[in-house]
Amino acid sequence: MHFLFRTISSALLAGLLAGICLFLIQRLLTVPLIHAAEVYEKAASAEPEPDDAFANEPLRSITTLIADVLVATAFGLILGGIYTANGRGGWKYGLLCGVVGFAIFQLAPAIAVPPAVPGMEVAPLALRQTAWWVSAVSAAVGFILLAILPKLAKLAGVVFYLMPAAVFHCLSPLPAPTTQVHAVALIERSFVARTLGGMLVFWLILGAVSGHLFARQRNATSMRAAG
Repeated sequence: MHFLFRTISSALLAGLLAGICLFLIQRLLTVPLIHAAEVYEKAASAEPEPDDAFANEPLRSITTLIADVLVATAFGLILGGIYTANGRGGWKYGLLCGVVGFAIFQLAPAIAVPPAVPGMEVAPLALRQTAWWVSAVSAAVGFILLAILPKLAKLAGVVFYLMPAAVFHCLSPLPAPTTQVHAVALIERSFVARTLGGMLVFWLILGAVSGHLFARQRNATSMRAAG
């Protein structure tokens, strides 16, 4: 029970630290692009915008920080569960798990449903959310198959990982984000690259920190039991 508590506390601490890092990364890389796109969106809109307190500073930044920490904590708990199930830890193994997490929760969904800045015409929200979940779940199944299946059977994992991209681009294609404003299109390209790059850094930080903390707590528990 004591080990379980320390494992959860390590995951929560890693999530807190990684969530703060994610907030800073977003402020540096993607928030300026979002603000620039919002300028074009407001200029093209003929309707007055409703008053939204959450769209104004500092409340906007505060809510973003809270959301980033909560998301990072949830992912930290998932990684903690993986370390506990495998009995492995350490920052190197954490980095590996971070890369896998990025591939599942960011890269695979982005292939089917790329991130979009304000002002872009995109597919309906429900359709984009469905495509995101299908991509993430299929990617997770793909990595599980890669881990447990022998030799050539691992190709099934690759198929599962790539299948949503084939479905949403070929068989039942989602409308791609579009805009009539060339400047917004340029912002969109940079936004996608910065979003994926920032999320990769976030996952590496979360994986390395959570793996290190898990290994340290496990070693402390083992020394206490031996003593």
